[in-house]
Amino acid sequence: MTAKTPLHDWHAAHGGKLVDFAGWRLPVSYGDGLIAEHLATRKHGGLFDISHMGRFAVRGPQARAWLGELLTNDPAKLAPGLAQYTLISDEAGCPLDDAYLYQQAPEQYLLVVNAANRDKDREWLEQHLAEGVEFADHSARLAMLAVQGPDSEKLLATLLADPLPPAGRNHGGYNRMGGVELYVSRTGYTGEPVSFELFPPWEEAEGVWDKLAASGAPMGVVPVGLGARDTLRLEACLPLYGHEYTSERPIMSVPTAKFGVDLNPQRGDFQGRAALEAQALGGAENLPQRVFAVAGLAKGMMREGSVVLTGGKTLGELTSGTMIPAWQFADGEPGQEHYNRPLGLALLDGGAQVGQEVEINYRKRTLPGRVVKSFTRPQGRYLQPMQFDGGDK
Repeated sequence: MTAKTPLHDWHAAHGGKLVDFAGWRLPVSYGDGLIAEHLATRKHGGLFDISHMGRFAVRGPQARAWLGELLTNDPAKLAPGLAQYTLISDEAGCPLDDAYLYQQAPEQYLLVVNAANRDKDREWLEQHLAEGVEFADHSARLAMLAVQGPDSEKLLATLLADPLPPAGRNHGGYNRMGGVELYVSRTGYTGEPVSFELFPPWEEAEGVWDKLAASGAPMGVVPVGLGARDTLRLEACLPLYGHEYTSERPIMSVPTAKFGVDLNPQRGDFQGRAALEAQALGGAENLPQRVFAVAGLAKGMMREGSVVLTGGKTLGELTSGTMIPAWQFADGEPGQEHYNRPLGLALLDGGAQVGQEVEINYRKRTLPGRVVKSFTRPQGRYLQPMQFDGGDK
């Protein structure tokens, strides 16, 4: 049976094109389409219903120690009001999932996991449950909304009763919108320098969303569906489980994993540590392939599965790829004109290097490309696209 978020009826009534995704009925886009939603998020802001994600409450006097044994990042570095990117690893150093851990209060955590992995993750965590730890699946009790983009801070400041969390990514705290208590965190998965996630009670989610949509519309902040959510994360070089992360691929083959793996010698042992330490040493034996960003340098298309070549020899293939819109910037701000550029993430042989010229084959057509470090750079409150035809790497 396909599940519905608390905003399902709102999406249907406001032009959302609903599709089945990871067992949920969700909007892929709205009336103006993916490109408009992507561009609106980068210039003003976007609203995202991400209530399909899995949300696990972890509490108790041994909660921190238990999480520290099962997650790749170190929860001891958190305090109430802080969050961190993390992964659930198997003993071989391959990902069961990537996740986000929020410490909301003393001895109280919220672990957010991918929707498609929720049942698997819950079963695995429950199998490893320890004394002094309370574990509960709050996915149907707690909604999850995201407000991302340059004007998201201004929008929330007009609606929340208390001050926003302190400036700086991963800060959070409890707040109120009208009579609704909710948790607000400076996190998100679009790459935006200004970004927030909100956790209201399930039954209050539509009222919170209504306020966000009504107050955001005059600012240019729009609802965003799954389509632009994917192009936004890809433009920011953020991995997606099932594409960049897979159950048989070493965690450290994905560059972003370095932000979610803590191998500090003082930390002690945790699931998969020995394998991750070996991966961190690199080398063809430990990491025969790695994920790189690849930018197309001409008009053309790239898709997942497209072969990447250098000198006529196969170097790897795309794990994600599509045409992504971007604003033309002037004086550090997005202007009125936009263009499209083919971008992708690719699993390439370990010898690949940033700056290397490559070819991408899609449907018997060849697109010249370049292995690059990133597709964007922060520019104040904006995320500015890099111009690769001008030599950027």
